[in-house]
Formats: sequence, C-alpha cells, structure tokens
Amino acid sequence: MTTWDQAMYFFHVTPKGYRKIFFVLKDYSVKRQETLAEYYIRTKSHLIPTNVEIWEFDESRKKAMKLN
Repeated sequence: MTTWDQAMYFFHVTPKGYRKIFFVLKDYSVKRQETLAEYYIRTKSHLIPTNVEIWEFDESRKKAMKLN
C-alpha cells in the first residue's frame, strides 16, 4: 500500500495534460468481499487525484476493467 500511496503522489505532481492510469492485477479477498484496488479506493480515496484512472487486470479472464 505504501508503494501505491507513492504512485498517487507522483500522479499528483505529473503535469496537466497527461493521461494518468494506475494499472494493477486483480486480487480478490474473500474475507473482505472486495478486490485490493476496491479496498484501496475505499480507504485511501483522499490520496487519489481526481484525474487518475484505476484499472484492474483479471489474469484468469484476460480482461481489464476501469474501477473509477
């Protein structure tokens, strides 16, 4: 999670005009009933710049999905 927080900082200081995509592997937690990216969005949304797209890649299905 700390690395993800750092990535959000880098997105924050990236010049305007760039498309900002955070692309992660889908990792589902049965215990929490959500993916790691969903958990990050729910708990750390205050760190995510508004123009950052968060995408999850489901390796088993070979599909990517935009979360926000």
